[in-house]
Amino acid sequence: MPGRRVSPSHRRRAGNRVPRRRSPRHDRATPEQDGRERILSAAIRAFSEVGYAGTTTAGIARAAGVTQPLVHHHFGSKDGLWRAAVDVVFSHIPRLPGTAADGLGARETIMAVLERFVRFVAAHPEVTRIVAREGAEPSARLDYLLKHYLHEPFREVVDLVRAAQSAGIITPDVRPELCLFLILGAGSHLFDVSALAQRSQGIDTSASWTREAFVVVMRTVLEQGLFRRET
Repeated sequence: MPGRRVSPSHRRRAGNRVPRRRSPRHDRATPEQDGRERILSAAIRAFSEVGYAGTTTAGIARAAGVTQPLVHHHFGSKDGLWRAAVDVVFSHIPRLPGTAADGLGARETIMAVLERFVRFVAAHPEVTRIVAREGAEPSARLDYLLKHYLHEPFREVVDLVRAAQSAGIITPDVRPELCLFLILGAGSHLFDVSALAQRSQGIDTSASWTREAFVVVMRTVLEQGLFRRET
């Protein structure tokens, strides 16, 4: 009895089965994450250098090497991208030292805050550049910064100055809130204008020795100008 004939097309289907393709989700996970990180890096640079008004999602997409729809896919809008970029920037801010928790007096705590601040902005100048741009006029973005990142540390520094005044370390004639902005402005300006410092004075603001030398300058200014001299 003759065997059953098998058609050539059936043999091809049976002998050359194509394995089921894996879902591309896993393959896309890493490139998509990489694209998101590149978008954030480009956004942080743009918002700190040209501000919110001068930044476009198209320009960020070009700088990140991605398509503009991908920017909107990840962040929804320019405002959503700004908030995500700010959240990344401020996630690096170190904890402020506390007088009780760290066993420091008011004077030593203020100096520790100063040193941490200078070292932080030297490594992350984009933070104070963004704050300076957004702090120039009222906006929903400034309110976001204040609510989520600035109100609490500002209050802590002002309270430290008041405690130092109560302890007789700082003269009561000094307004504590103005001391806050003295530290903010003087402690960050060098790193905000790094190109000016380099071109006018040959200062390399990215060098660790510059950072530490500036810490010494700021300590000297506060110790000799803000604090009362110990007798």
